[in-house]
Amino acid sequence: MSAIATQGQAERAELEAVLNSGIFSRAPSLANFLKYVCERYFDGESEGVKEYCIAVEALRRPIDFDQKKDAIVRVEAHRLRKRLADYYKTAGASHAIHIDIPNGQYSPRFIFVEQEQRTATTKAPLGPVPHPAQVVEPSIIDTRKIREFAPMLEAAMPDPAKKRTWRPALLSLAAPALALAVLTVVWPYVKTAQLPPREVWTGSFAEPVPNEFRMLAGYHGEPFADRQGRTWQPDAYYNGGLSVPLLNDRRYEGLPDPAFAKAQREGDFEYAIPVRQGSYEVHLYFMETQTGDPSDPNYRHLFHIFINGKMTLDYFDLLADAGAPNRLTSRVFNDVAPAADGRIHLKFEQLGRKPVLAALEILFSTPGRVRPVRIVAARESVTDSAGELWLADQYAVGGMLVERKDSIRDNELKYLYAGEHYGNFAYHIPLPADKKYRVKLYFAETFFGSKLPFAAAPNPEGKRVFNVFCDGQTLLRNFDVTKEAGGPNKALVRTFENLEPNAQGKIVLEFVPVRNYAEVNAIEVTQME
Repeated sequence: MSAIATQGQAERAELEAVLNSGIFSRAPSLANFLKYVCERYFDGESEGVKEYCIAVEALRRPIDFDQKKDAIVRVEAHRLRKRLADYYKTAGASHAIHIDIPNGQYSPRFIFVEQEQRTATTKAPLGPVPHPAQVVEPSIIDTRKIREFAPMLEAAMPDPAKKRTWRPALLSLAAPALALAVLTVVWPYVKTAQLPPREVWTGSFAEPVPNEFRMLAGYHGEPFADRQGRTWQPDAYYNGGLSVPLLNDRRYEGLPDPAFAKAQREGDFEYAIPVRQGSYEVHLYFMETQTGDPSDPNYRHLFHIFINGKMTLDYFDLLADAGAPNRLTSRVFNDVAPAADGRIHLKFEQLGRKPVLAALEILFSTPGRVRPVRIVAARESVTDSAGELWLADQYAVGGMLVERKDSIRDNELKYLYAGEHYGNFAYHIPLPADKKYRVKLYFAETFFGSKLPFAAAPNPEGKRVFNVFCDGQTLLRNFDVTKEAGGPNKALVRTFENLEPNAQGKIVLEFVPVRNYAEVNAIEVTQME
């Protein structure tokens, strides 16, 4: 192998080491910046690394980005230089190669550091050096307490400038006592040290997560509360991969909340999440964001997914699963038990484009049973009289939401009819694939026949007619809600049993207009006995 090739491999290895070190765990934009400029350097395109290109291609700014009005690239470059400098003064000081972004330019330099220089700048550690992502927070081990005893230790040390006669004997007696005293005071602060929950996945003492645990992959902000009333934690328990922000100028379909699309983890990565003993449902959420030519083999996200070492999805094609770009898709696995170490292990292995993950849920469940899915066509979730939670509209593709409160007054579930999803639309509801399900569809005609001037009619029958399909099977044909319910503003429920998910692990309900728009007010999916 040539010296040039060897050097290139070493430079790439250093980039990977820096990206995986954890120094960018809360700054994914800096990781994207560094990765972008280094890849252009490796491709021999350093001269093309311009401010506009970095803004649009690395920092995901819109194509009309104006560097005269927006200094984001210069600001991020300054932050990146400082982050690299700090890294190579501490955890990366002993590396043979250091990465530098010189002032006034964006092309990186890979500096080969002499062994003597690295040795001189690296202090001998007091024990094993932790991974940078596992550095204990200062608030956990109070180093101030330890420093209080430093003068005592120095005072106890012999002065080399003075002659020693009786001191060796005295020190031989005093040293054990002094060591015992220091340990007695310092040890309580050390023994209680615990790594931050975000990075403890390799440890053996991590506390189990709650029985309902939700997390946004690649996201490092504050916990996010969605309109369902659920809280999603920032990224944690991961190893490998990069945090990649999602573009906020796109409209993503199927989201449980309009602000749900924040970031994703990309690359070959793993999660190891500590849980209590029991059975769990694992929900994995993916966002297909790629644009380009799908016939290009490098276009597709294609990867394997392992749960506790067992291949769960092989050759998972994200575009095929989602059906279109900019759409959330999900897979659900039930009866997942923790491995011998008390963790649920998830591994994502690259085949085509790098694997991605947008979010995950780990939900405690009854063995052999699938949690019910209840969706109300509204912008906020509701709880019924039995205490069951109906999630705000999600998993929907196409159509629109509208609210018509107080349309239904003579039904105990009247709050399920306060909103309506209408148009030509579908719901892609993820479920474990090896079960059969009961699906209930809730309808009410709250538009035709209402008091609205353009909706009022002496006989609203026939004003709205549509078909409903489930994975190609006809559930309802030429369905007229008004006629079937006996008039407008009356609740109607249709039940279908023994429905099975498709090959993508989803029950797909399609609502196709025949006359005017199709509509639905709520959907309930439960496992058959």
